[in-house]
Amino acid sequence: MCDDMGEAQAESETAAAAILPHYNMWDPGHEKAKWDVFAYARRNCPVAHTDADGGGQYVVTRYEDVRRVLEDPQTFSSAGVSPRPSPVQLNPLDADPPYQVELRKLLNPLFTRNFLLRFEPELRKNAVDLIGRFIDNGRCDFIREFAGPFVGNALSRVVFNEEDPEKMDRAADVVIRVAVEATDEAFFELAMLAGQYIAEREANPVERTDVLNAIATGVLESGRPLTDVERLGVVTVLFLGGLDTTRGAMGSIAYHLAKDPELEQRLRDPAWIRQDMDEFIRLESPVGCLGRRATRDVELGGVKIRQGEQLLIRFDSANRDEARFEDAARLRFDVRRPSSAGFGLGIHRCLGSHFARIQIAIAFDELFKRVTKLRFADPDAEVRWAPGIANGPERLDLLFDKIG
Repeated sequence: MCDDMGEAQAESETAAAAILPHYNMWDPGHEKAKWDVFAYARRNCPVAHTDADGGGQYVVTRYEDVRRVLEDPQTFSSAGVSPRPSPVQLNPLDADPPYQVELRKLLNPLFTRNFLLRFEPELRKNAVDLIGRFIDNGRCDFIREFAGPFVGNALSRVVFNEEDPEKMDRAADVVIRVAVEATDEAFFELAMLAGQYIAEREANPVERTDVLNAIATGVLESGRPLTDVERLGVVTVLFLGGLDTTRGAMGSIAYHLAKDPELEQRLRDPAWIRQDMDEFIRLESPVGCLGRRATRDVELGGVKIRQGEQLLIRFDSANRDEARFEDAARLRFDVRRPSSAGFGLGIHRCLGSHFARIQIAIAFDELFKRVTKLRFADPDAEVRWAPGIANGPERLDLLFDKIG
């Protein structure tokens, strides 16, 4: 048995070593092997060069190196290095100080916990309505039937917050399509709709406290309003960041619930939101990575990086770094963990982290009022995880028992 385990580990190391120089996060095969690849990198080459994406980049895998990069925006710039192609600059994600700071100041008041909790009744109603559509079936695709539409509806409500029910329904429908389908066509339709609604707010300004109004009528500290391109970039970031990551976090939690039935009792205790949610976020890291560019020659993790070279900062690998987290590849609720990079670090720490927590808490609270014993519909089927920036299952077919 020990020999078999040793051989399997050796094969895993060999495969990881072969992938690392060519690691491409959009390759499903690389995504499937990424935990082995990152573990190998942390032990042997924590800042590893890969020839992916044409000119290549450095993959940063250890927590301390990730922290150093994220806390030094002067040396490691965010400008124009989004790992996901976009027709507009994704502000404030792709921006550096002082411009990035100005944008965050405009948006921060609208993403505080107290501000977002005013939407709780609508979020709960949304969750209940979605559960009602599949509960009598005894099964669901958790991603397409619950997590995706729930997050899409919640985000459309907070960003658009239209008083006209017809406009609100249209916005929600488009955002849910983006959340569930993730096609270029759906995103283009969302961009067009956001542009239309922003233009209407600008042409008919009224006293409102919501995200779209802040984008449409807000003024930076320098005294100028945002341009149309800047507005579209901010809206795009809110949906790119808010949809994939929260949907992925919900899917990851549901995956672990199906894998380990004993977890359900922990999550039925309201204290899990305060005590345990961060451990799920750490382990599966809904935000897997972001890009950076070196503004000067610098040494990182013993590797010399030249000015202009690009880096891929792996939050997910940092969050499984054995040098920082005991038994890092497992959920451990009995260990007091240090802070992780689950929602990022530094000036670009996730703007919507409070909103993500609120959504996750509400969704599982309403779910557990109505169902129990989440389990895989086919225990032998492989669960595929989406390649790319955000981490989470692509689909998750579950069975459950209805309560009552």
